Amino acid sequence: MTRRGRRSSVDGPKNEPADSADLENPAETPLDFPEPASVSSRRRRRRGALLGLITLAVLLGIVAMLYFSPLLVVRTITLEDNELLTEQRAQELLEPLRGTPLPQVSDGDVSALLNDEHAVAEVIVAAELPTGLQVRVIEHPPVAEVHDGDEIHFYSQEGEVIRTFEDWERPDAQGYATPVISAEAALQNESVFKTIVSVLGQLPEGARESLDSATAESRDSVQLQLQDGRTVVWGSDDRGQEKAVVLEAILASEAEDFEEADVLDISTPSAPVTR
Repeated sequence: MTRRGRRSSVDGPKNEPADSADLENPAETPLDFPEPASVSSRRRRRRGALLGLITLAVLLGIVAMLYFSPLLVVRTITLEDNELLTEQRAQELLEPLRGTPLPQVSDGDVSALLNDEHAVAEVIVAAELPTGLQVRVIEHPPVAEVHDGDEIHFYSQEGEVIRTFEDWERPDAQGYATPVISAEAALQNESVFKTIVSVLGQLPEGARESLDSATAESRDSVQLQLQDGRTVVWGSDDRGQEKAVVLEAILASEAEDFEEADVLDISTPSAPVTR
């Protein structure tokens, strides 16, 4: 009789390959959580701010280099539209700008150097790289001239001398719309003289070109002499714009009453009188 006993396994439990997931401890595996939007936004802002500061620093460095650069200093000065202000005089007055870095030169700097030249109303300055400065001069228009010996003085509407021509410069003084005012009127009564130039300044240039001279015995008795011999009674400088319009209309008119008249009285512009 054969005894059957329980069969024991001498080999022990069978070793089987384990899954890789089973070899890791889930409790020790870090999880990738998405970064909060607020953190990402702050990081982008910091990066943007840093980039902006770097850009600003670079720009400031470039500006500083140009502002003080010895390579961009004024060496030549070119003037435009200056007729009454002579080239020689302007160059003499602007000499202090030579050697100054171009970015440091402003309209105000040029105006200050030309401040004593009454012909200059305004200047516009532009750089001509690398070493040129361009100055455009806007001048006060001359409205009258006074002959004093061998000199011709040009006056502005404000009654200031804006240019004096010597006798040998007389050809240069021609071509301007500047009626002659007697030197006596200018020297004897300043208020009368200023009234005359104020009246002339209210006239369009075309009307001034038709005038030969202007005179007055008082501030209320300004008279203009036309080149064709007619006399214009202007009166005071009140209602000057109205009178200027009336005078322009008369000069453009072909009516016999105006063309044949010796005197055109527009002291009351609403009712001009001829005689």
